[in-house]
Order: sequence, then C-alpha cells, then structure tokens
Amino acid sequence: MKYTSRAIALTYLKHSESSIIAKLYTEEHGLQTFIVKGVRSNKSKKKLGLFQPLQLSHINASLIIKNEIQYLNDISLAENKIAEKTSINNDLICLFIAEVLSKSLYKNEKDKQLFQYIWDIKLLLTNKNKVSANYPLLFLLQLSNFFGFYPSTDNLEFPYFDLEKGEFTMSKETYTLSIENSNYLKSLITETDCIIPYQNRNKMLKSFIKYYELHHHELKNIKSHLIIESLRV
Repeated sequence: MKYTSRAIALTYLKHSESSIIAKLYTEEHGLQTFIVKGVRSNKSKKKLGLFQPLQLSHINASLIIKNEIQYLNDISLAENKIAEKTSINNDLICLFIAEVLSKSLYKNEKDKQLFQYIWDIKLLLTNKNKVSANYPLLFLLQLSNFFGFYPSTDNLEFPYFDLEKGEFTMSKETYTLSIENSNYLKSLITETDCIIPYQNRNKMLKSFIKYYELHHHELKNIKSHLIIESLRV
C-alpha cells in the first residue's frame, strides 16, 4: 500500500556502502523503519540531513505490514531548507528526544496528537535559541501522559513520589524520589517555575528513565549523559 505522510526523523544506521536504515515517526502509520538506498552517494538527491534527529519531512512510502523494513519512495523537507543550528543545547535535546522516541514508540501505532506534539517541539527548538535546562524532564513528563502513566496528581501534599506506583506517598519505598526531588517534580507537574540544580536534574533524569522502565517502556542503553552534561548550568 502506497501512502503519503508527514514524518519526523529519529535515528539511522549505515547500511552497505551508500545506504542507511532509518527510523521515522510517521503521522499516518506511526513508527516505521525504512531502507534508504544510495543516500550516502555523492550523486544522491536525498541528503543525510533529511534524517538528522527530529528533522521534519514529507514522505511517499510503501507499507507492507508483515515486513520489518519498509521502502521509502521519496522524502522532502517540510521546510524550505534544513534548519540551521540555533544552539548546541537545542541540538542535543533533539538528539535526546529522538533517541527516547526510537526506543519507546511501538511500530505501526498511530497517534496523531502525539505526532503533532513532537512536530511542535521541533519547531520550538528550531525557533528558540534557549530553552529551560528542565526541558528534558518536562518532555519525559509530558510524554508519559501520552503513554498512559502520567504521575497521579492526587495527594500532592505527601512527601515522596513512588516511581513504581506513579503516585505521591507518605513513606519511602524501594523506588521513591527523595523529598527534595519529589518537590521538584511537584513544581514540574504544577508548572511552577523552579531552578533545579544540576545534581538534582541528573538524578531526576535517571529516575525518569527508571520510571519508564517500571511502566513497560524501557529505554535501553540511552545516552542520557550527553544531555545531562550539555545542560550543566
């Protein structure tokens, strides 16, 4: 079945001398893996920039449900040109978000609201030179809402957040945030401006990754240290 769709690039791997295997998040058919032949050739009309993390595009493709790898017939930029780098931090945030999505989305699972949310994130990061150092935490928090395990807002007055239960509790258990980091999480949930120190952001980001694992969205081998170190302010 042939189709056209908006698409968001996530990751790619080199395949043979001139081709790549690329993961794209498509509006019409969710996460798809494509073989893109000849893209690394000097004569190719397709450029690797089209497959950089969170690059926005329009595609023509063929879908065969039983196939693990699909064929990409054509791809073009959603904008007139590949966006210039506005900041190193934003570039690394794109890398982080793309990596999270590539590991947490399910193949063929269509979600137009989530797709539009990610599309808008890319536009924000392209047009804004600086975003909050809390942005990776905010992203993971909002993404958990789409996946159905957003932290419960009941009992916000309780001191600890239990990662396994997804709620605030009175007692400290095996998978609970410290009181300090639980308070920072409350600020993120209630959209209260706060400056979270580097060490706390570091621990909270790792805790969020554990939170995803406990709720069946394991982010294996994620390079979280890249985003943590890049935002050390």
